[in-house]
Order: sequence, then structure tokens, then C-alpha cells
Amino acid sequence: MRLTADDVAAVDVAHAFTLFHAFYAGLEPVLVSRLGMLSLAGLYRRRSHLLADDLATLGYSLPQPWPSIVPDDEAGLLGLVYAIEGSALGGQIVARHLRSRLGAEFSDSLTFYSALTNGVGAHWQRVLAALRQALGREPALDAMSAAANGVFASLISLAETCSSEPCLTLR
Repeated sequence: MRLTADDVAAVDVAHAFTLFHAFYAGLEPVLVSRLGMLSLAGLYRRRSHLLADDLATLGYSLPQPWPSIVPDDEAGLLGLVYAIEGSALGGQIVARHLRSRLGAEFSDSLTFYSALTNGVGAHWQRVLAALRQALGREPALDAMSAAANGVFASLISLAETCSSEPCLTLR
């Protein structure tokens, strides 16, 4: 993705947000339900509605949700949350870059990043505490790692699919 390129354009952001929305729209219903059954729902912050708002602001339609594999076990769920919530930390850097390259007026199209930066440090500490607790109860590192790697594999697969199929459409 071109989000960190010096010559990034609004269409690059729309393309990335289209991929992200497809990913999160397919993932969130199952993930939130499974986390809720384990009293861990507060560890994941929903994203698809933020991306939907940003895509609407940019004038693009929403993509179809991308089917995601969501683990059933606590360790796997925590690994998935670890990968996703960890990306919010890096999102602060990406948002700062986009604002500097595309201008302050473009900030209205970045609610995905700006909403997730509120309290990100404290939220990240809660995620880490849950991970440490789970690691202490069971041999969970392999399940956590597999689920975290699954997030990236799914996003790569989605990006490859969208490079050969049109995923970005104007309204």
C-alpha cells in the first residue's frame, strides 16, 4: 500500500480503506461475539463503521465483507486482538504522514485513525495484561502467534485479490 509514500494521494487512502473495511466488516461480527462470550469484548475496538464513514467522506462505496477465520479459543482470539490493536499504534504515524502530505482539510477523511488514537496507550496496556494472564494459564503462545499471523495472511490475500479485481468504486 502506498499510505506512507511521499506522493500519496486520496485515491491511495481510499484503496487502503476499502481493503480495511472489507476485512473488518467480515471479521467484527464473529470476533465481537466470541470475545463477548469470554468477557473480553472491551479489548477490541470496532473499526468498520469508522472506515465506512471515511469512505463515504471520500465518495466511495463500501466493499463486500471479506470472509475471515476467527479462532474459537481464548488464546487465538487474544492473538488476533494483539495483531489488530497493535496496528493502532502504527496508525498514529500513518495518520500524521497523511495529514502532512494531503493537508489538514483531509483530516475529515481519517476518522479511522483519529478515533483509534484516543487512549491508545492505556488500551494497549489492557491488551497486554490480558495476553500475559492468558499465557500464565495455558500454553497459549502457539495459538496466539498463529492467530496474529492469520491476520496478516488474510490482509495479504485480500490485497492480492483486489489487485486483480476492482475493489474500489465511486458512489
